[in-house]
Amino acid sequence: MEESNAGRASGSSRSTESSSRSPEKGTNSSSIEDVTTSRQAQSSATRKRVGPEPTYEDCSEKPVSRSTSKRSTNEISPAMLMKIQRMNRQGEYFSSKKLKARVVRALATFLNGRFMTAGSVILTFYALVGDDLRLLTTNKPSDILFNGLTIVCLTFFTLELVLSSIAKQDYFLGFFFSLDLVSTASLLLDLTWVSSALESNDDMAAGNQARSGRTARLGGSIGRVVRVMRLIRIVKLYKAYYDLNMRKAPVPASEPGEEEDDWDRADAGAVEEHKHGDSQVGKKLVGLTTRRVIVLVLAMLLVLPLLSVDSSHVLATSAAYGADSVSQSFRKYQSGNITQTLYEEALLKYIYYHNWFLGNTKCINDEYSCSSSFYAHVFWVGFAAKDKNKTLLRTLASEATPRAATVRAWNAAASSKMTAYSLGGLPQEAMKSLDTPWDVECEFSSWTHVGSSLLETVINGYVDYVVRCPSDLRPQERFRMQPNLISPWQFDQYHLAFFFDARPFVKAECRFNIITTFFICFVLCVASMQFSKDANKLVLRPVERMIEKVNKIRDNPLIAMKISDDEFKGEEVRKYRATVRNKYETFMESRSWLAWLLPIWFWMKAAYVGDDQDQNLMETAVLEKTIIKLGSLLALGFGEAGAKIVAHNMHGDTAGINAMIPGSRVQLIIGSARIRDFSTATEVLQGKVMAFANQIAEIVHGIVCEFGGAPNKNTGGRFLMIWHLTGATPSRCTRMADMAVTAFVRILGCIHNSRTLAEYRYHPGLKQRLGKDCRVNLSFGLHSGWAIEGAVGSEFKIDASYLSPNVSIAESVEDATQVYNVSIMATETVIELCSKELASKCRLVDKVNIKGSKTPLQLYCVDLDFRTVRLRTFSTKLEWSLRQRFKARQILEAEKERKLTDHMDIVYTFWAESHDVTEMRKAFTTEFMHVFNMGYQNYSQGEWQVARRLLTRTLDMLGFKDGPSGALLSFMDTSDYQAPAKWDGIADMRSTDHL
Repeated sequence: MEESNAGRASGSSRSTESSSRSPEKGTNSSSIEDVTTSRQAQSSATRKRVGPEPTYEDCSEKPVSRSTSKRSTNEISPAMLMKIQRMNRQGEYFSSKKLKARVVRALATFLNGRFMTAGSVILTFYALVGDDLRLLTTNKPSDILFNGLTIVCLTFFTLELVLSSIAKQDYFLGFFFSLDLVSTASLLLDLTWVSSALESNDDMAAGNQARSGRTARLGGSIGRVVRVMRLIRIVKLYKAYYDLNMRKAPVPASEPGEEEDDWDRADAGAVEEHKHGDSQVGKKLVGLTTRRVIVLVLAMLLVLPLLSVDSSHVLATSAAYGADSVSQSFRKYQSGNITQTLYEEALLKYIYYHNWFLGNTKCINDEYSCSSSFYAHVFWVGFAAKDKNKTLLRTLASEATPRAATVRAWNAAASSKMTAYSLGGLPQEAMKSLDTPWDVECEFSSWTHVGSSLLETVINGYVDYVVRCPSDLRPQERFRMQPNLISPWQFDQYHLAFFFDARPFVKAECRFNIITTFFICFVLCVASMQFSKDANKLVLRPVERMIEKVNKIRDNPLIAMKISDDEFKGEEVRKYRATVRNKYETFMESRSWLAWLLPIWFWMKAAYVGDDQDQNLMETAVLEKTIIKLGSLLALGFGEAGAKIVAHNMHGDTAGINAMIPGSRVQLIIGSARIRDFSTATEVLQGKVMAFANQIAEIVHGIVCEFGGAPNKNTGGRFLMIWHLTGATPSRCTRMADMAVTAFVRILGCIHNSRTLAEYRYHPGLKQRLGKDCRVNLSFGLHSGWAIEGAVGSEFKIDASYLSPNVSIAESVEDATQVYNVSIMATETVIELCSKELASKCRLVDKVNIKGSKTPLQLYCVDLDFRTVRLRTFSTKLEWSLRQRFKARQILEAEKERKLTDHMDIVYTFWAESHDVTEMRKAFTTEFMHVFNMGYQNYSQGEWQVARRLLTRTLDMLGFKDGPSGALLSFMDTSDYQAPAKWDGIADMRSTDHL
């Protein structure tokens, strides 16, 4: 046990030693974390052995290092103790900071998750229309359920507000924070306990009937403000959309060759000219514009109702006038000035004029009006007193109860009499409630009410929710009318009170509120779009397109040509659609009854085209096209080798240019092509030699690109071509090698079947210098190896190229085509990469030492007789325009992608099925190949006499001189057909003898 404790103590001392040393090496966060972690581990171990963790004053008892573990820590310098304490504090600070950052990231992820987004949208929709749905579809007992849902919304939005303040930058006290705070606080107004206190238009507690009108008007204004405050919650919907838009992924660009050339089709559909994600500038501008629109609309909705005069307060209502009339009749009846019948007529006239039952159905005759033309109807009548004198109120209610005979007579007359205003009748249950003693007692604050309710029982077809007291309805569903032409003392002692059912008004208002909410959402969307439309169209979208194009060129400079092609295609589509009738125009033209619409349609179309042409003349459009052209020229000028140079400088954070970046080693197939007799052609053609070279380069570069290669540089009559192998799989390397050899075979065939180049065969100057059988011809050399890809030059001029002895070897192999009198030669490094099918079509002609190669290389030739190629005749003459060049590039790009797939057999498609290749290889029979191979084997083994006999036979076996046979015979003739003593089958191309 002691040894174990000693081991642990030793480990603890080592940890402390490590902790004390690490701050001396640096003050980075990682070292601080190591110190903190080590000391925490040590403290944990100490607590297990000796109790609680010691304070900083007790640190003198801790071992610090291996050498000082047995010494008293009083010998530790105060500076070291202060340093350890400071590092511990810093470690705790950084640990807490990292923990805080981790928590913030987790909260941000949670807030942006599907649960919070979906919950926010759903609860926002409920917050917008939930209170209106409550009033529209339910009665007061259901309020508790809606209060619970409102509390859920309030809790959710409060939690979201707090978490967003913690997790989101620039949120706290910002625009969205303010609107979220207001919209969340407005939910308190949906709680019935709050809205009842604000919206109640009863003046029972006022004690002064003169305040009735002012209280009603104030209640109406507050109700309008409350309803408008709810509309602020629309901002939460916009906020959800804004957050989603900020997280939206950019739209990927289409792959090369996927575009469809459909501008010359009359039924072409809409073309997406610009597929791109919104830029940060665009999102910011749209966000600011939308915010201003929202604030403007909501401010108008809030302020304008407060500045308007309600037309309902222009004239006194029948309810107010009738209440005074009934009150005066009752007091006169009490004093004996009028009979009971006159009082009863005044009361019944008031109740029937505001008939609840007819008001909730339809008028008997649509030509006349009735109480259903209004939204509030009387349902409760009785007396109210402030001192809660129920005995007095019961006595007054008994006196005021109309007689049954009078009620039935009135009901019969009102039901049958046809007047301009139909009074209608009452159901038997309602008449019974009216003519029986009024004994319904209701308490409101300090006021006591005794009276009768027309809705105190269920009445089939009319009443399904019983309302005995006015308190059974929500405050906004009822309002109270009382006489005003009495003294305050009389009002407090007792007075008649009439309660009106305003549920039809509330429901109609709720329906319109829901429609208003969705209409405002629609208006805000349209207004935001219209406010930002012009800025987007004229400035923002062009800038975003330019930013998108620059970013694409920065990431891949070679894509500039594709961007140019896409832009050109869009221009052609717009031009074509402006001149060709579409299917809608054809349909209108074919229908005589729609022919009158054609002039209007053409006028609108001309205006649209004119607007589009005006945009093309704007500075933003000119700048955009300039960027495209500069990018295309960069791609053409630098090529594939210069793509990294351009990308490196485009990604820089300064305006300076550093073109002299370090090169990179790559693995390549290097091809060299040379125009034969180019110097003679230059002397003869002079000013036209540029067109001559470009005509050849168009064929060479086009076919090389089609077969997966990349043209690099042109030096006089020599072309350098590259096929990249870096990072390629063995199968991909085999396909690239097959394509490289096949590309040169195709170039040779196209050069000799071109009628444009065939015209030079009859040029007088060339015929005089080169003979009557002169023709444009190229020779090719292929080699594979490494090279350094980069910039060559200085600050004043650079060329993106490849530096390597392998480049020189490829040029030497091309030079060897003159020695062996063939068109295409390749080294064994290329043939070994090729497939067996293609390698079998190449003939081994020699093994030589080439300058730049450390090892001897076998030379292969591709046997082709270009003299057998016939000129190609086309049925129509092609007008070579920008449009045709665009089509050609699209076709070549699609063909390139197709050839890179494993579905295409390169050898079968472009060798066996090609008429030109078949004709060029027709003379090279199997017998010829066998005889030459035997001759070459004897040549390489030193049996030169036997080789002489076999190669002499193959020299004329084809019907024309075989170049490799003649070259080997000439080389052996220099030694009288006797192999040197140390002959190993390898000739030296570096010596003049071999040449």
